[in-house]
Amino acid sequence: MLETQTEQDLLRKSDPMEFWPTWKLYLPLIPYIAFESIRSIRSGSFSSLGFGTIASANPGIPLGGLVGESKFKILQQLDPKNILKFFLVPKGSKDVHSILEKMNSLGLEFPVILKPDSGQRGQGVRKILSPKHLEECLLESNVDLLIQEFHPGPFEVGVFYYRYPNETKGRIFSITRKVFPKIVGNGISTLSQLVENHPRFKIQKETFQKRFSDSWEKVPKLGETICLSEAGNHCQGTLFLDGSEWITPELENKIHEISSSFKGFYFGRYDIRFSSLNDFLEGKDLHIVELNGVTSESTNIYDPRFSRGERYSILFSQWKILFDISRQSKSKGAGLFSILKALKDFYFGNRIVPDLSI
Repeated sequence: MLETQTEQDLLRKSDPMEFWPTWKLYLPLIPYIAFESIRSIRSGSFSSLGFGTIASANPGIPLGGLVGESKFKILQQLDPKNILKFFLVPKGSKDVHSILEKMNSLGLEFPVILKPDSGQRGQGVRKILSPKHLEECLLESNVDLLIQEFHPGPFEVGVFYYRYPNETKGRIFSITRKVFPKIVGNGISTLSQLVENHPRFKIQKETFQKRFSDSWEKVPKLGETICLSEAGNHCQGTLFLDGSEWITPELENKIHEISSSFKGFYFGRYDIRFSSLNDFLEGKDLHIVELNGVTSESTNIYDPRFSRGERYSILFSQWKILFDISRQSKSKGAGLFSILKALKDFYFGNRIVPDLSI
């Protein structure tokens, strides 16, 4: 894919708010979320008081996709023809031979993607190049893993979809275009120096240094292009741009068709790869990487062109829709104990997932 000059310019733009920690970004929303949680208390039901009501927005996903949900089980609910091929590797499994047999039965060849079945913000996502590489990466985790077909793109987007339970047609709330970080060698500077001198990439220097530890102090050739990340995750270095101009009736109809096949899904974000922009705009040739639930972000908020006010307008709108859907849902939501247990298991359990991702 040829990047536009606009994208090249934006890749050189430094925007501190774009890299705020999550707690700082969401701090202004806490009073609003608390207010909506109080409004959502259901009389006589102690299992779905307050904040836990948001889990009812997606009754077909455990806790609505709040935390710790299985990517494997979610993808199983969608039509296979729209999804990149995948299968589950249970935790503790180190049998490379059986994994290779499964890959062969699905027609999968290297490279493939290996990632935690339950994960957040791209942590632990690996591009596996060979059986030996697979064997090495299996030793680095003690959780259920997902092996998935690798799609080269070159396009990847996040499509945020929602549907009110009392309506028959859903809508696309936003589209986020993803621009993968690339740097070009000058034949003089080391990779470390090229990153350090880049106004945007230097902010994520530690991430890139871990990823390219073997070549960090080497000098790339003149004109050599190095892709610093192949994962469509903001925290892994990818630039997110608003793609509202890509919303078409044909695409919206296709996303609604896909979503309607998933009973109990009303709110979330699809991560999708595709080869042709024209086909994508017509709702064709969509390859779903994963689907995220109620804690999905409308990731266009990280577009450095947006002002602080515009970003918070998007966030507040997103959360209002979530609470409105939750209150219309007939599901009971989730109790405080269930939420706390899920958070404890995910963040404080004996999970071993490598920090380094592609």
